[in-house]
Amino acid sequence: MALLFCWLRGAKAVLHIQDYEVDAMLGLGMAGKPDGVLGRFAYYIETWLMSRFDRVSSISFSMLEKARDKGITEQDLIFFPNWSDTSFVNPGVDGSFFREKWGIKNDQKVVLYAGNIGEKQGLELVINAAEQFKTRTNVKFFLVGSGSYIDTLKAMVHQRSLENVEFKPLQAWEDVPAMLSMADVHLVVQRKGAADAVLPSKLTNILSSGGYSVITAEAHTELGKLAEQHPGIYTCVEPENLNAFCDGLEAELDRARDVNAVARAYAEQNLNKEAILKRFFSDLSELCAK
Repeated sequence: MALLFCWLRGAKAVLHIQDYEVDAMLGLGMAGKPDGVLGRFAYYIETWLMSRFDRVSSISFSMLEKARDKGITEQDLIFFPNWSDTSFVNPGVDGSFFREKWGIKNDQKVVLYAGNIGEKQGLELVINAAEQFKTRTNVKFFLVGSGSYIDTLKAMVHQRSLENVEFKPLQAWEDVPAMLSMADVHLVVQRKGAADAVLPSKLTNILSSGGYSVITAEAHTELGKLAEQHPGIYTCVEPENLNAFCDGLEAELDRARDVNAVARAYAEQNLNKEAILKRFFSDLSELCAK
């Protein structure tokens, strides 16, 4: 419909790719094999549609590389990453409101996952980790958000009688900086097979808040490379590996203090909203001038 509208109006069409849903679906085995009939058909339709747009933009260099693999030429690609409002989300925000509201004791450390609670995230890993930490009364896990998998995770917590896990609903946007500042360690979790098909947008605000975090991503992915290029920005561990995840969590809990200066500096230099929008506006102006 967008292409038809642009054709009728003589407008330029730009397709922005936030997630490669087809790749993620097939990579996770949710609709057969990538080389099966359904997989080949889905890839064909996706590639045909992408090639009809004047430009294709995406949020990471690895996702732009995937667009090249699907036949989009270099001159038709635009880098348009997710941003953070680094003034609004900053390490100086007081998170004590949430600690008091949620009954968190002064000596307790908070492990926070905030975002979509779906099957592709593989959040049973967090529940399994919480079980490993159940004797550590000074560590509390919070899962904030909603999604199709939340009832399954709640059932797991109930069956295992885990008292160190709590679920909270989505919070108002104006309260997000305080919630992020409240946490000692943040979690960004995804399954194997989703690597570089999706890039968790929640990470931008975690970095902007100067948070410490554990990320599940393979070394060859963009998240893995970022951890290698900026030591200390977060701990990156192999997806679906409970021992590695718990080790990473232990390491972050041990070093979590005040502000993660590496994460905050990266956000200020690379995720600033105004700088990203200014560059994107320039790219669109160049397209419209042709």
